[in-house]
Amino acid sequence: MPTLNQITQELLNSIERRPQKRWGQNFLIDPAILARIASAADLSPTDTVIEIGTGLGILTKELADRAGRVITFEIDTELLKLSKEILARYQNIEFIRGDFLKSDYAKIVRGLNNYKVVANLPYYITAPIVEKIFEVEHPPETIILTVQKEVAERMAARPGKKSYGSFAVFCQFHGKIELVSLVQKTAFFPQPEVSSAIVKITPHKNPPLVGAQKERFFEVVHAAFQQRRKTMTNSLKKFDIKDWPVNPQRRPETLSIDEFIAVSRAAL
Repeated sequence: MPTLNQITQELLNSIERRPQKRWGQNFLIDPAILARIASAADLSPTDTVIEIGTGLGILTKELADRAGRVITFEIDTELLKLSKEILARYQNIEFIRGDFLKSDYAKIVRGLNNYKVVANLPYYITAPIVEKIFEVEHPPETIILTVQKEVAERMAARPGKKSYGSFAVFCQFHGKIELVSLVQKTAFFPQPEVSSAIVKITPHKNPPLVGAQKERFFEVVHAAFQQRRKTMTNSLKKFDIKDWPVNPQRRPETLSIDEFIAVSRAAL
């Protein structure tokens, strides 16, 4: 029986293609990792899955076998055509050609219940994709992402750590971050230069701030981390905070999310 690596290369050869660096194409070829991703999503026949990056449809198949419906995005027209042929027998897959970041994602998920997001993300656009996932009024129940190990560490970083920054605050403001598994470079074809990790995000059902308060919170966080080596007094001068709820001589990387919330309220 051919390996998943051999199948992947044969499929690419069938359309005379090489993985495209411009789209960050690294195909998962380890069956154990595919199963781990699908299991982490804890899918049931009542779930709808949004998949970002159909690729050759290998992970898409795993998702379609477990979920009631799969909506999958693919920017590469040739791969999308091939994956449609490979998965032709599945009636519960909806293919969308195009760039997820340019899609009307809010319209697509409007009205969905029990929907989840699963993606093997190109490393260079992880942050904007995560931000887009959370920009909707009704976020997913669960998000399973395969990302660069360094990015996973940034997402889960705690105050006081070197990797703790505005992206960590953004992710943890919106949900609980869990590192599911590390993924070795050999799990992909072609092999990336760095290791990866599977991350599970469970969005908070009741966000700590909404509306104008949320907007001010992120204004404060971004301003603070733009000059992370400076004290809060210096980095947040433009907000003219009179009554500081924390020691203003602290640096931003030492503040917890709750402390940033307190500072943002003082800046209103």
